[in-house]
Amino acid sequence: MNVTVTRNLVYATAERFKPARLETALRSTDSVTQCPQIPGMLEQAMNTNDLVMDEQCLTLNIFAPTGAERLPVLVWIHGGAFTNGTAHASWYDGSNLAARGCVVVVINYRLGAFGFAGRSDLGLQDQITALSYVQRHISGFGGDPSNVSIFGESAGGCSVLALFAAPAAHSLFVRGWAMSPSIGQLRTTDRADQSLQLLLDDLGGNSLVDLHGKTAAEIVEAQGRLLRDPKDVVTMFSPTIGGDVLPADAHDRIAADKRELVIGTLRDESRLWVALNPAAATLTEETARESFVARFGIAADQAWDTYSQLRPGSTPAQMLAALQTDESFRAPAWRVIDARDRVGTPTWSYFFTWPTPVFDGILGACHGLDIPFVFDNLAAPSVDFFIGSTKDCGAAHRQIADTLAGSLVEFATTGRVDWQPTDGKRSTLRVDDQSEMMVDPERGIYDLWSPLIDASKP
Repeated sequence: MNVTVTRNLVYATAERFKPARLETALRSTDSVTQCPQIPGMLEQAMNTNDLVMDEQCLTLNIFAPTGAERLPVLVWIHGGAFTNGTAHASWYDGSNLAARGCVVVVINYRLGAFGFAGRSDLGLQDQITALSYVQRHISGFGGDPSNVSIFGESAGGCSVLALFAAPAAHSLFVRGWAMSPSIGQLRTTDRADQSLQLLLDDLGGNSLVDLHGKTAAEIVEAQGRLLRDPKDVVTMFSPTIGGDVLPADAHDRIAADKRELVIGTLRDESRLWVALNPAAATLTEETARESFVARFGIAADQAWDTYSQLRPGSTPAQMLAALQTDESFRAPAWRVIDARDRVGTPTWSYFFTWPTPVFDGILGACHGLDIPFVFDNLAAPSVDFFIGSTKDCGAAHRQIADTLAGSLVEFATTGRVDWQPTDGKRSTLRVDDQSEMMVDPERGIYDLWSPLIDASKP
């Protein structure tokens, strides 16, 4: 199926620290820009370092089968901790996904201080504006505006869930697919106020108005300094529950929303960061156990034994990564799934366990590993450095891509996937070179976290 690609469509314009203004006309720009940021590891792997940074970055790319009519629409929201990332990354090229029978839209939105200074959550507002633009124009690209699904990974997955809770987005999409959602980035209003004050103090201003005289580079540099503080770094710039976009009962709204949701996590999410930390090589069991004590208290020894049984052969650093994976991703996802199951809203889950063979396997099934498979972009630049070569892993690659990309397009088309919903049984699809349905997987780990899940709710 031939695919027509339309890039750099301007969906909105915006002044610094002001809400975006929807662009009603259909126009593109010659400039390939990304929002001001300090690129992260994945952005560097995706070769976006050299893209021009500009505050006028509210553009999107559309990938549509040639001659299509009334096809389902998939809108991708990229990750990057709400501080980096771009729609122009080669891994997010939607051509192969569109060739499966859908229209794919990939959006930019403002990041860091430009998108998430204070309670206004302009970055989320940008996402909503982009969805409004899709409603207005997507029929001209063969898409069905009444059948728009949103999907995203990490901060993008968190955005998917946040948009479920956002009243302004309610009529703009019909279902969502959240990959490794960083739910812990949803912050309180107190944290939003504190983060704003830290930014203002760093740049010597009393309000955001005072920062209009600063260059974008100066604001990015200040942002970088604040993100070096390890305390609550993930909520320095992120969406705010009780702010201008998300109501105070956001979590309850996500649970009660009757729109279909797929939520997926990876077994070894945090190995990506632990493996790249030079200190990990010398981490002792005693030091790793201290983190278990901090999290599980008197149950720390039980927790260590449970993880040791379910992650056999793990080094102390990998045991720490397993703990951090569940703290940051899997346990918060279970909270959403359990809450939706209690009220009977349609939810499906997948658990990605295929370990990449690169770097002698130390990354395992790490954060972001499912992205090339969901997009069926196995041959995109630099992907082989992350998922291994086609020569060595071709059969596994094709199996996983067909499972994930195929299921995503089916979901966008019908609102269903071909595996069982969670239905209060913690049913989930284990995605590997041979995928299988599992019921109540890794119950021992779930039981460790279950008492802590509600306590983690902002």
